[in-house]
Amino acid sequence: MKAIQLIKYGEASTSFKIATVPEPELTNNEDVLIQVEASGINFADVMARKGLYRAAPPLPAVLGYEVVGVVIKVKDPANEHYIGKKVLAMTRFGGYAEFALSTIKGIQEIPKELNNGAALALATQYCTAYFALNVEMNLMKGDTVLIHAASGGVGTALTQLAKLKGCKVIGLTRSKNKLDYLTKNGVDICIVTSSEDYVNEVETKIGNKKVDAIFNPIGGKTVKKDLSLLSSGGKLVFFGISERLKKPKGIINTFFQLLKIGKVHPAILLLNSQSIIGVNLLKIAEDKPNVIDLILKELIELASENKINPNAKHGYSYKEIHSAHDGLEKGNFTGKSFINWEK
Repeated sequence: MKAIQLIKYGEASTSFKIATVPEPELTNNEDVLIQVEASGINFADVMARKGLYRAAPPLPAVLGYEVVGVVIKVKDPANEHYIGKKVLAMTRFGGYAEFALSTIKGIQEIPKELNNGAALALATQYCTAYFALNVEMNLMKGDTVLIHAASGGVGTALTQLAKLKGCKVIGLTRSKNKLDYLTKNGVDICIVTSSEDYVNEVETKIGNKKVDAIFNPIGGKTVKKDLSLLSSGGKLVFFGISERLKKPKGIINTFFQLLKIGKVHPAILLLNSQSIIGVNLLKIAEDKPNVIDLILKELIELASENKINPNAKHGYSYKEIHSAHDGLEKGNFTGKSFINWEK
């Protein structure tokens, strides 16, 4: 089968090759084999390409956390009713290929009206947002939330899910060109971080009121800034560290990144009644697949009822993996990006 292999760390233009590799083998009773129609691309894949994601497999590696396709083989005969069904599947890597391995607990049948890109967005992006916003906290109507990278895949999902709860959303973006997208997606207050200090802007726009929840995939100095905006009882959800991309891999650069983030003493969190929460969807899916299963079911239902609207306009051929990765890394996209496999 064809697969996109990560053959070396570095820039998107030189890191990948299209290779012929063996089809995955079904070894566990819950395994299913999927003929892939489309594969999702996530920022964690960019981190893996840069050599900055420790959970990634050794080179040459096939990345990819989710696929849409048709089940063509199962290990356990009791699961044969899945054969021929079109599903959204979570994969622990291996998604950038014509055939991918998943498990019965990692797949959900998708309705015909849900296109491939939108379905893929529901996996990593919307699952991360749902877990962060609905499982890790209990936001109330009227609460104020701050979302970094609000035009990205997770940012798009967080905005829509927060608006469903009746929250006021402050969305941050680096580009003025994305302001219209943020507004149409439901953001109440848009701030361009490349030209404005977002702490001052937030304080100016909401006055003495503090922010009830902050969602941060950036890291670095933004963590200290976020804590200064957080209300008593507020929660800072940390689900990425894209700031780390600015420096090459290595323990020294990682150490300096930690210095930027700074120390947060538990006593300070106690005094302010605040929380810092880390969300790693890959780890959650590995340890608690039943939780992801329930979340995916809920998200598919919300999408079918048009209560959420996954944005997935950036689809590429698998042969254009370099352009897809480069665009995602540089922040050129809004919503979900993915690759299609030609029949």
